[in-house]
Amino acid sequence: MPHVKRTIALPSMTPGTGRRLAFHRFGKAGARPKAYLQAAIHANELPGAMALHHLLPMLVEADRRGRIKGEIVVVPTVNPIGLAQLVGNNHLGRYDFLGRDNFNRNWLDLSGAVAERVGGRLGPDAGKNVAAIRNAALAVLAEMKPVNELQTLRVEVMKLSADADVVLDLHCDLEAVLHLFISRRDWPGAARALAADLGAAATLYNDSYPAALTFSGVNSALWARLAERFPEANIPQACLSATVEYRGQHEVNHKLGDADARNLYRFLVRRGAIAGRAGKLPRLKADATPVGGMDVGYCPKSGMLVYHVPKGSMVRKGTPICEVIDPSDARGPKARIQIVARTDGLLFSRKPDGRLAWPGKVVFRIAGARLLAHRKGMSGLDD
Repeated sequence: MPHVKRTIALPSMTPGTGRRLAFHRFGKAGARPKAYLQAAIHANELPGAMALHHLLPMLVEADRRGRIKGEIVVVPTVNPIGLAQLVGNNHLGRYDFLGRDNFNRNWLDLSGAVAERVGGRLGPDAGKNVAAIRNAALAVLAEMKPVNELQTLRVEVMKLSADADVVLDLHCDLEAVLHLFISRRDWPGAARALAADLGAAATLYNDSYPAALTFSGVNSALWARLAERFPEANIPQACLSATVEYRGQHEVNHKLGDADARNLYRFLVRRGAIAGRAGKLPRLKADATPVGGMDVGYCPKSGMLVYHVPKGSMVRKGTPICEVIDPSDARGPKARIQIVARTDGLLFSRKPDGRLAWPGKVVFRIAGARLLAHRKGMSGLDD
């Protein structure tokens, strides 16, 4: 089946307006493996969209040569609602202005409805179980009747992703090195190859799956939740779903976009979605670490931020990472409060120097190997 571009109309929320979601499909519908890639669910995070901008012509050429063996669905900018949120010459695409939702929270946990449909038919045959679960998930989505634009977006997007073997949700941070968030059930396994092919400096896993209803999380957790619910059935982790954080918000250029696209393409070849030779797996930059070992730095008071340590640095517990400065305090160094690392690990995420900070604001994240008592039960998705 040749490459097609399609659009999905979203309900109008105000008279005289309307938005559409565009997506590309390569390969035959239902062919395996199926890969689903999307970018800019937080609509002002565009490094992933740049990667897909460079990937799409590669996929068009592969399709022309008959090299698409699976099914590949690409949504270059998955959030037309957030794309339109322009205020005072600024693009604010993280939260929905209408309902105040974070666009990457409150996605649909289908596990309960799927369990009601197929729980009694799940058994020792993994292949039959996977097919039944995928069909049930799509049937559940088909019966939903969303009433507004954001609900419709979530349902329609999950119709494209719910039966995929691979789901990649492309994000970025404010200032960061490339890192991944995955399920523990995918490591080392399929996620190790993804981390190596993409050149991830850090990979953080939720054990056994993320509790927060992020887009990547619900696509992954469907399988883990059903496996927990039906331990007597053979339910594999049939979807590798990962959040890919493509560095910082302003790192959008052709050099990075081209390199990221080539890495994605190589991974799709390695997975068998595209014919060809992926070559030797690149060296893994870092082993995966638990989200429970991720130190999150919080600002203790209001002020401006200044950092001592650049992103990508290995740090030791007790290292001063940044300071928050009260600009109205005339005492010089005494007007500065240091925020220190509470674990050994990689400083993979921080804010730019000179940003305004306030009490409770997340100012950095460190990937550490050891579980941290003060992080127990916390997701790290504070912002």
